[in-house]
Amino acid sequence: MKVLEDIAKMLNKDKSQIKLCDISAKIPELKRKVESYRKEAVEAEAQSLAKRAKAFSPETPAADRASLMRHSGMDADKAKTLSGFASTLLAQLGNFEALETTMQIANEMKEVGLISPNVKAIDWQNAMDTMQVEIQQMITTTQKLGHVMTGALSPLNVNDSKSADIDDLEQLFNAWENEPDPVKKAEIQRQIELKTKVAYT
Repeated sequence: MKVLEDIAKMLNKDKSQIKLCDISAKIPELKRKVESYRKEAVEAEAQSLAKRAKAFSPETPAADRASLMRHSGMDADKAKTLSGFASTLLAQLGNFEALETTMQIANEMKEVGLISPNVKAIDWQNAMDTMQVEIQQMITTTQKLGHVMTGALSPLNVNDSKSADIDDLEQLFNAWENEPDPVKKAEIQRQIELKTKVAYT
């Protein structure tokens, strides 16, 4: 699908009806969304790191370690999902800005008589096609990421198979707490992090 056709769908307009003001009005909205997702991703990553650090802190009660590690993984997944949203919107923003520039140039050319005043956005589709960017693919990716994010943000529902993972995780934390050898302790910590990633992402 052509870039202009995808932009028309996002604006809920026919290609021939797209105006420069439509494009220009959409750009600030996309910018705000990109920044919002980026900010939320940074916050989620910070929370993930804080919970991970707390899970291995000597002051943390043993009973809390596994839960902290699980929630650290969930926050990390949320950060990745939000970063994906930001990247998708950033690509869409790039296409809107490119079309805005193209239409601004077209308007200037009309004003000086280099092209017909009747030229519309649809007449610039070939120029936009050279960008070879598929916004529809981006939209599909956004939808898939939305499903992932829904799962990441939903309450933790542990089924029977994950219950076994939780037991194993708590046993590993017990072993980590009771291991005096720093090298072995580090290896157990690595196993905990790997198991958390496998079980909860």
